[in-house]
Amino acid sequence: MPTSYNVSLILYDIDGSTPAVSKLVTVRDETTAETTNGTTNGSGEIILNAGNLTGFAVGNTITIYSVDGDKSAYEVYVTAGGSYNTTLTYVDTSVSDSTKLRYFTAAELREYFCLATYNSSSAPSGIKTEQIERIGEGVEGEIDRILQQKFDDNDGSYYTSTEEYHNAIDMYQKDYFSDWGPIISVSKFEVNNQQEGLTAIWDDLVDLGSQYYSVDLETGRFRIESSTYYPLKGPRQVRLTYTYGASTVPKDIKRLAMLMTGRELASANLIANAISGTEMEGSGGSINILDSNMIKNEIKTIINSRIRIIAKNI
Repeated sequence: MPTSYNVSLILYDIDGSTPAVSKLVTVRDETTAETTNGTTNGSGEIILNAGNLTGFAVGNTITIYSVDGDKSAYEVYVTAGGSYNTTLTYVDTSVSDSTKLRYFTAAELREYFCLATYNSSSAPSGIKTEQIERIGEGVEGEIDRILQQKFDDNDGSYYTSTEEYHNAIDMYQKDYFSDWGPIISVSKFEVNNQQEGLTAIWDDLVDLGSQYYSVDLETGRFRIESSTYYPLKGPRQVRLTYTYGASTVPKDIKRLAMLMTGRELASANLIANAISGTEMEGSGGSINILDSNMIKNEIKTIINSRIRIIAKNI
């Protein structure tokens, strides 16, 4: 004969006072994973008999939960006595999209990999925007460092490199490559007309006129067009001030950032499961996918197509 163990509750909406009417509520016995459920009445009330579950016994842990779109409520309880009464209130579990990422949004990554938005139910699922942000910011910084470029407009302000010094490796050197790109505008292209060891005197070619210099905005090549202004050989003989960035994020950079972020997210989850001792069916396959040449080659191909070939000034 089934045990009688009634779980009685009132479910409220996120305001804490409006009854949540006609909402599905589930009781799960954590020992057996069996469930029973029902729908709240016009007052947000419901009574479920956990005793109807085959393996139920007083002392078992039960979870009471309800999920309604971006709202969820749950409670975990160790059974005692002959019944249990409680009140649950929905919590808004929707997450706003990322405002920190520059090359993609959390929503774009979820859509690209068919991932669910995080839902804080009794069995949390999906992926948090915060996790995407933390990993994605690191990936974006890595892309910037590898390619020595930034592919966003910094909220319309772009990025500025001020008095960026370059060495003249010989007395006839006319080309100098900026540390960053792509170039948006140039404020100063200064050349020291003194030899190493003397106080620098700077000639600004931008002020002198466009006939004395040229700039390739895409490659970041600054060229002295008049031999009169070639600097003497030595360190820190040229300095540049310019803005750089991109008005829109190129599609291949967006894809690169999402591929690299997805790879890092998957690795983080595998490591977390290993630390917690969680067994993963087919985990070897997951690891193989993460290490597969397909993903590596795709990332490498995009990087190679975008990397700047820079003649470094020693």
